[in-house]
Amino acid sequence: MTRIMVTGASGRLGGRLVQRLVADGHDVRGLARSAAAEAAVAGTGAAPVRGSLTDPASLDTAVGGCEVVVHCAGVVGSSSRRQPYAVNISGTENVIAAARAGGVSRLVHVGAAMSLLGGRRPILDADESWPINEPGFSGYAASKTVAERAVHAASSPSLSTVVIRPGWVWGDLADPQAEATADAVRVGRMRLIDGGGHRIVTSHIDNTVGALCQALDHGRPGGSYFVFDEGTVTLADFLSQLMGTYGLTLPRASMPGPLAGVLARAMDLGWRVARRPGDPPVSRLLVALNAGPFVVSDALARQELGYRPAISRAEGMTALYEARRSQSEPQGRSAAPA
Repeated sequence: MTRIMVTGASGRLGGRLVQRLVADGHDVRGLARSAAAEAAVAGTGAAPVRGSLTDPASLDTAVGGCEVVVHCAGVVGSSSRRQPYAVNISGTENVIAAARAGGVSRLVHVGAAMSLLGGRRPILDADESWPINEPGFSGYAASKTVAERAVHAASSPSLSTVVIRPGWVWGDLADPQAEATADAVRVGRMRLIDGGGHRIVTSHIDNTVGALCQALDHGRPGGSYFVFDEGTVTLADFLSQLMGTYGLTLPRASMPGPLAGVLARAMDLGWRVARRPGDPPVSRLLVALNAGPFVVSDALARQELGYRPAISRAEGMTALYEARRSQSEPQGRSAAPA
């Protein structure tokens, strides 16, 4: 049994990870920013600890006596740099400092495959030898790159660090990317870019959790590892299957990549000038992720972590469909078989 502290323990990925760690018999603490978060963490079977990434003293308390820290928390999205930088970078630096002060021996950090964005070549047959970037069009992606570099720099004989880089983390009911796509389909605003025929990789939430568990005691100190589902899929096919779990049909309406790029730049500028929160419906990040291939190898994770996807893309879609159908069923009624 290992004593583990998880940041972001009430969130999508962190919550799923905590459930797995508790089921595996570990002694788990979960960082919680609010009473609601504390209740959510307690519901997973972990011990909630009130604290925040921006409160170093609370992190010192949370990690005290722990052997491993898994850092899942962070601000997701946002074209601006201010909020992601304040939380994703400073927060990560605070976690590193607390881990060092608390005598933690292992820090597992959740990075992002989208840190590959911003380079000059298509993301095709990429791997860990490719540089990660700080794209100016995404404060989130840039902040994840800076935070990962800080984690690498912190690795030492007393504190070994490992970074897990998933792609699109999908497969649960609270996936914001899936929800945004479904909303766009419902109101007739969904457009594929160049038909969505380019191939991508994806990361089911349970496969990502499995990789994080492998990283507790596998992987080179200071190493980073991409982790994905088995094989690739075209963006159009993936979105079609994903929308099918909502009972929706993905429209095949499409726009050319150059037009999408112009529209994204205009909308990003308008959002910044108006100081509107979040991202516009069409952002440069969205276009960068969807206008070309995103094919990356996870061979290194399979070799050095022993990573293997626990669930196939087809199995994940079936489970998600059933979960959505059960969610929509009136209480007291069971879902009919597919």
